Amino acid sequence: MSTAWDPGQYLKFRDERTRPSIDLAARLDLASPVSILDVGCGPGNSTEVLHDRWPAARITGLDSSTDMIERAGAAHDWGEWVCADAARLGENGDRRTWDIVFSNATLQWIPDHERLVPRLFGLVNRGGALAVQVPANAGSPLHRSLVRTAEDPRWSRFTAGCASRLVYHAPPFYYGLLCGGAERLEVWETTYHHALADHSALVEWYKGTGMRPCLERLPDDASRREFEDAVLEGCRAEYPRQPDGRIIYPFPRLFFIAYTH
Repeated sequence: MSTAWDPGQYLKFRDERTRPSIDLAARLDLASPVSILDVGCGPGNSTEVLHDRWPAARITGLDSSTDMIERAGAAHDWGEWVCADAARLGENGDRRTWDIVFSNATLQWIPDHERLVPRLFGLVNRGGALAVQVPANAGSPLHRSLVRTAEDPRWSRFTAGCASRLVYHAPPFYYGLLCGGAERLEVWETTYHHALADHSALVEWYKGTGMRPCLERLPDDASRREFEDAVLEGCRAEYPRQPDGRIIYPFPRLFFIAYTH
């Protein structure tokens, strides 16, 4: 089942969602790439980061959501915007390659990383790099509450299996996939501590991404609101209010950069 994406909902936390792509682009040790592919570009916020760092590069933003691609194309007139399935890149005789293949918070939606990641690395030109960031928040109270709620008998006839659509692997998994073919390989994790306005912001954050597959299967708006409330109640105590009334949302993310020979 495909997941519908709402660019407006996603961009409610534009700064927080863009920060990892800024950090990943800054870590890339390439002076003048000619061509860049942004896999899962969404509304173009990560692609804009790439354009700001390498304005002379030819940049392609790719996403499976027509709504996201339309939003990106309307906001940025300097890129090529392609609606396509990232899981099929490099198939059917497509021989295009890039100096940088970049992906920020996308691969967790695509299964079979054992094949996907090496195939993406194979799209990188000599002297280039594959640069990826994926969420590493499977153990967070918010995600665990989502899983429990989706499996609750009240909801499971609609939502069973939805939360497990997200793919998570530990750093050694990606190192093992790429160490044999990379000239240089970096793998690291960063935890971002986001200060959100209140507990309801947790739901606003997650219903724009990880909660969407579950919400899409529910029959009406009333049941979606009840589901959101149940997820929040299942983790509220894990996010205490700070002296200014805000809450801190720790969000760990995994990064890796593999350079070609």
